[in-house]
Amino acid sequence: MDFIVKKGELLKELQNVQGVVERKTTVPILSNLLLETSGNMLMVTATDLDVTVQGSCSASIKVSGALTLSARKLFDIVRLLPESDIHFRVDSKNWVHVTCERSKFKIASLPKDNFPDIPSVESETVALPAQTLRHMVNSCIFAITQEESRYTLNGALMMIHPGSITCVTTDGHRLAFIARNVDIAGVEGETRALIPRKTLVELSKLAPEELESIEFANTENHLFFTIGERQLISRVLNGQFPNYEMVIPKENDKRVVLSRLEFSDALKRVAVMADEQSRAVRLSVKEGTLDISSATSDVGEAKESIPVTYQGDEVEIGFNAQYLLDFLSGLSSEEVALDLRDEDTQGLLSPMPAEDYTHQYVVMPMRL
Repeated sequence: MDFIVKKGELLKELQNVQGVVERKTTVPILSNLLLETSGNMLMVTATDLDVTVQGSCSASIKVSGALTLSARKLFDIVRLLPESDIHFRVDSKNWVHVTCERSKFKIASLPKDNFPDIPSVESETVALPAQTLRHMVNSCIFAITQEESRYTLNGALMMIHPGSITCVTTDGHRLAFIARNVDIAGVEGETRALIPRKTLVELSKLAPEELESIEFANTENHLFFTIGERQLISRVLNGQFPNYEMVIPKENDKRVVLSRLEFSDALKRVAVMADEQSRAVRLSVKEGTLDISSATSDVGEAKESIPVTYQGDEVEIGFNAQYLLDFLSGLSSEEVALDLRDEDTQGLLSPMPAEDYTHQYVVMPMRL
């Protein structure tokens, strides 16, 4: 195997796959990247068995071949090299000699045979609007549980219909729902898939802002996203996602409209005095005013009032301040609506005015 590649192009592909590489693994090959030559291209592949990222860059190929190298070592070497051509050559003992101007390295490799097989697309693909998908992922990924034991909640439920896309995430304490009406050619009926959190992170990173569409395909066990010249392959989370429609409240008849920035800033200040574990704050809303307060017996208390648009009976309710802030920080709207019913019913937040998306966020109340 013998090829020459430009430092900048290779570094870009190595950066794209670093998030997938297993740092601590009992299977050494998963810490490696697969490098393969094809025509005048160098293919770079990383996998942790659940998520796989494949990229490519142009190269001058003298001798074709395939091998695996330590992802960390290769990345550290390439990023520190000068902006010039890098020459890779494999000797008879499978040592890889890397040369760039006056720098020379010799790296141990492992054969391609040890690298896991990469599944291939076997079904027709459909074109999903890239920016819509990216926005939806970024708007709901924060509500995915961090508890590994809650397997079916470790990702997002994505539903594709001929005229819409929907994403839902939950950790059992809050739920994020976002949908958009958009025509998708080639879709018949409903496609449902549970996408792991790590896949969503990589999808958001790989999709550039100028990209128009992402080709999507799925099989019983895998999801395939073609993002420009790169491909993201993911295992499907198996299991039954909760019935999210039962969680979204339908009878919250007390609507509070408030400034997103005022609400967010007040929450941050009041939360300083909240219990560090529960992050509990009390919201007390009455005509024209929302009072936000917190208290910890051995620390102190805080209270702040902000003007709101509200007419109705006074209602008090407790929430985790961080859950509210997670949603507010991802919005661009100037105002948000908070729909309440009573102190025991989950609250419903949504941006105001309604965007091109149907965006709802459910937060379970806390007893204070």
